[in-house]
Amino acid sequence: MENRFKDALERGEFVVTCEIIPGRGAREDGQEKEFAEAKNIYATGRVHAMSITDNPGGNPALLADTLGKEFLDEGIVPLVHFTCKDRSRNQIIAQLYGMERQGIENLLFMTGDYQVSGWDGRARPVFDLDSVHLQMLATEMNNGLVVPGRKGPMTEKQTHFFNGGVVNPFKYLEGEVIPQYLKMEKKIIGGAKFLITQLGYDARKMEELIRYRNDRGFDTPIIGNIFLLTRGAAKLMQKGAIAGAYISPELMATLEEEAKAEDKGKGARIERAAQMIAICKGLGYAGVHIGGFGINAEMFCGILDRAEELAPQWEECYQKLLFGKKDGYYIYEESKDAAGHNSETLAPKPEQARSKKVFSKWGLSKFFHHWVLTLGKRGGKILESRMDSLDNKKGVYRHHGLEHTGKSMLYGCMDCGDCGLEATLYTCPMTQCPKCQRNGPCGGTFDGYCEVFPDGSRYCIWYKAYHKAKRDNEMERITSFITPPNHWELYSSSPWSAYTHRRDNCAGRIPVSLGLETGAQGGIIEDTDMLKKVETNL
Repeated sequence: MENRFKDALERGEFVVTCEIIPGRGAREDGQEKEFAEAKNIYATGRVHAMSITDNPGGNPALLADTLGKEFLDEGIVPLVHFTCKDRSRNQIIAQLYGMERQGIENLLFMTGDYQVSGWDGRARPVFDLDSVHLQMLATEMNNGLVVPGRKGPMTEKQTHFFNGGVVNPFKYLEGEVIPQYLKMEKKIIGGAKFLITQLGYDARKMEELIRYRNDRGFDTPIIGNIFLLTRGAAKLMQKGAIAGAYISPELMATLEEEAKAEDKGKGARIERAAQMIAICKGLGYAGVHIGGFGINAEMFCGILDRAEELAPQWEECYQKLLFGKKDGYYIYEESKDAAGHNSETLAPKPEQARSKKVFSKWGLSKFFHHWVLTLGKRGGKILESRMDSLDNKKGVYRHHGLEHTGKSMLYGCMDCGDCGLEATLYTCPMTQCPKCQRNGPCGGTFDGYCEVFPDGSRYCIWYKAYHKAKRDNEMERITSFITPPNHWELYSSSPWSAYTHRRDNCAGRIPVSLGLETGAQGGIIEDTDMLKKVETNL
């Protein structure tokens, strides 16, 4: 079956996808109605793929790839969302095998919403891999995954995934914006062939993303998220019930006023969606991803028709969609023209951490790492010798109570054995990040806080890492490598032993160069084996 979505993107056509939400249950009336409407939308011939969500909101729902196979059987090209939550890496590989066998090619990888419900209580979170790892895994599978065999390593047949990722440019703190873009670069280096934005209503941020990509020397297609925003959905976003979305007071007031109309604001939602599509075309986006509640084929075509009418006036639309945060951080300074565009000049970075708590234990951690854990130095050599002695006497899985007790008191250590503290500048990614993010933040942070703790009781570990690195002029600590996934064979073993014997994630880090200030366009991979795997994506 022709992959209309992939082929159009590769030809440089402006692509259009439309999102549906499978929902809970297997054969509910609402699902059948949604499926029927999806077929009607696809039958218009104006959409390149039907996008299928993966358990949004953290609730159990019909698997996206199950519905994707049904779409294929109906002659509909699916774009299947695939999240890190709920799956170990073995389950991820098994599910990818299944989709390859079923002929599903288009995948949108993302972290996923944190679990909020389950059977007889909340489900246990399973963030075994992160969204950067997913890109790398799919890239390796497309090149022929090398796996253990009876007679040594064997190479599996190549898969045919057309995998993309998500980026959230709609952040307004310096300590959130820059880590978002750094992680986006890791996804591109890992093999993402396209990107889709999370939802937002700020044309200047939409432009910022395109300029950043271009300035870094990438040409990865970016697709804009066009969500038909209702007043009810906006209220949930303001409360944090829908993570990662910012709704300004000005936009909320606009929605309140629009809801007073006879059509309850439907016409205004369609007009805003059309304006956003026109802006995307004007800015050089590769396409749009249309979502929202109650979209039917007639509404869908109406949005696209109106967008075509507005395309020549996209600059005027741009000025109408500036619902950013007052005094929010933008990577580029605002231009002096009346349109409110970004200039080419990088903005200053004056932001200070919101609290001294961000730097809790940072000084002690740096001191200890420098004098005890720096390999090659006197303290590191002494530690290495001590670990050799203990391992020889008592084995790798010996008791390491002193080490574990100290780390538990300081960092909340869970004894995973493959310590990620250094990668995140000494906030444990396994216990202090509910999604165990070792390569950058998820898209759900707000004002520097973790989405799982909307009361502001816990900062995002990457907001903390950014400000630690910035204050001490050590940004290379978060811009110089991709961290591999946790090695669970090390569980309940000494991480100091794993570190000194180069068995842990530190030994497997992939050297890269990220960010506008590194001077290295498009990222750099110094690891020869990894470069061979992803060189076609650079």
